Amino acid sequence: MAGWNDLGAAFSTLRELDITAIREESERTLTIACLGASAVTDLAVDLLQQGGSRRYGPVGSSPLLVGSIAEDTAAAADMVLILFDGRQPVAKATVAALQKLARLGLPTTIVLWYVELPENAASALQPIFAHAHVVAIADPHTPNAAQRLAEAILERLPADFHLAVARRLPGMRPAVARQLINSTAFANASYAVATALPEQIPVLGLPFAAADMLVLTKNQALMVYKLGLANGAPPEFTARLREVLPVIGGGYIWRQLARSLVALIPIWGVVPKVAIAYAGTYTTGFAAWRWFADAEIVSPARLRTISEEALAVGRERAAALIAAAKARGSESSSAMKRFGARVRAALPFGKSKDPADSAPES
Repeated sequence: MAGWNDLGAAFSTLRELDITAIREESERTLTIACLGASAVTDLAVDLLQQGGSRRYGPVGSSPLLVGSIAEDTAAAADMVLILFDGRQPVAKATVAALQKLARLGLPTTIVLWYVELPENAASALQPIFAHAHVVAIADPHTPNAAQRLAEAILERLPADFHLAVARRLPGMRPAVARQLINSTAFANASYAVATALPEQIPVLGLPFAAADMLVLTKNQALMVYKLGLANGAPPEFTARLREVLPVIGGGYIWRQLARSLVALIPIWGVVPKVAIAYAGTYTTGFAAWRWFADAEIVSPARLRTISEEALAVGRERAAALIAAAKARGSESSSAMKRFGARVRAALPFGKSKDPADSAPES
């Protein structure tokens, strides 16, 4: 059985992939209006421009349009990032400017530096900004400040700008990478649930497993390509896969062997199959991310640890997905039964006769 790090075998399954749309998405122009006093906007700009991966610098011009809250700089922006020093009172003129910004209805994130907020208190800060995501960062100089800022921006930035903002702002790259890895791992686990039933039939297990692996491989290949783009790598698809396949080859082989065993031994059940789909995708994504971010080759020991942790999470995801699938199946079965009863009742031969109609004549 060929390993999945075999370049010829891998590329034979990927020839039909159209990555034009992904590349164009990563090259989109965008503008984020970064508004506030210079002392607080400078903090955000430094975290977004200086952090992230060290291998590739920013690609293209910065999307940040820095200005004060009172300036009319946000109307043409794709998103508004409003920054405050939470220790300072808000002036009346600033409140009026905020009301004007709110009426634009743009995707908005509000960051309060140097304060901590009780849970659920942020949404009550400005009722006019009910559409905004509000986050408080007590210390902008801590290691996790950049991550919290990036995640807060992603909460409101439309998804089709995520690749583009990561290419242009290195500080956004770790958050976008985590999002890509988690979402692809979950998508592959969900797909594994959808195909689980036919793969539990021994006669059908092998062909369904082959088709299953093809879909999961394509999803992983696209994830790897997006991770490269998000970290500022050149956009040539084939070159990126050739570059990263030796790095992630071990993860591919591990997943293929494990998934083949699960597909061919039905007694193992659905949960291990789904957990392996999740963990294999997560591990592959992590190894690719570290390579594109810092040219780091994750050690086998660390990769095993990550795989084991991801497998534990995968089991939890599998249990939740299977429970949800069963619930939907039960609801669908009940709905079909109700529909069938209504159809039978509507047909002449399906209607119940009135006992009086069948009573013998006296």
